[in-house]
Amino acid sequence: PVHPVAEGDTLSLHGLYRNTSPSVLRAAFYKDGSLIQNQTAVMIIPTVSKSHEGFYYCRHTERGESPKSWISVR
Repeated sequence: PVHPVAEGDTLSLHGLYRNTSPSVLRAAFYKDGSLIQNQTAVMIIPTVSKSHEGFYYCRHTERGESPKSWISVR
């Protein structure tokens, strides 16, 4: 997100690939270079905290890696 996320909010991250629904696509999500989820191309953080700040990106085995996105928490 361009704007900070508020502590306690729910955050949804989506790996979007042209012509493919994220609900049927598998992707690995990373935070600061460490794998945090390897399921569908949607990741939900139900209660955001300061510990969730960092660079996030997703990677698909055939479609490559997304740009890194900084998530800031206020």
